[in-house]
Amino acid sequence: NPVMVDVVALSGLQAAGDAEFNEHVWYSLPTMQQLATTLADEFGAADAANAARYTANAQQFSSRLGELTTETRTIATAHPGARAAVTEPVPGYLLAEAGLTDATPAEFTEAVEEDTDPPASAVAQTLALFGPPDPVAVLVVNAQTTTPTTDQVRDAAQTGGVPVVEVTETLPEGTTDYATWMGAQIDALAAALNGD
Repeated sequence: NPVMVDVVALSGLQAAGDAEFNEHVWYSLPTMQQLATTLADEFGAADAANAARYTANAQQFSSRLGELTTETRTIATAHPGARAAVTEPVPGYLLAEAGLTDATPAEFTEAVEEDTDPPASAVAQTLALFGPPDPVAVLVVNAQTTTPTTDQVRDAAQTGGVPVVEVTETLPEGTTDYATWMGAQIDALAAALNGD
């Protein structure tokens, strides 16, 4: 019998009745560690002869994600209270784990995610995040979803001297594993915030 693993339930991230839940749970490192353990347990139960291998692989994966979690905590320590802007809520869990506060109006990110035009007021509020008196520390854009509005936001960030970090919703071409993908994005975020 096939076993279904509900990763959202496993994550514990969705509050009851949360209509604006961010479904991008693969950007939560603790959730992916829990998923690896759960899958190893399920595979081991279905294939007892190889259970030890499944467990060892899950532990190795979890250890690598532990290293990435340490990197996100280093960002949080180095940049307490840093504010970020995003074009979509895709990296929300990762940014939260790195101690960053998403300053983007929800109306803006929700519209971009739903492939609709954000209200003019939300666009104006978002563009204002890159100027004085208190610009955000970084703009994080989903490189796989670009629109004239997200291009306008990127241009405003660059004009304001705010570093831009690209993330993707799925594995980018040429990247074959989750830890490498997330690690590269965390490294890019740290470099942008550190001014490297």
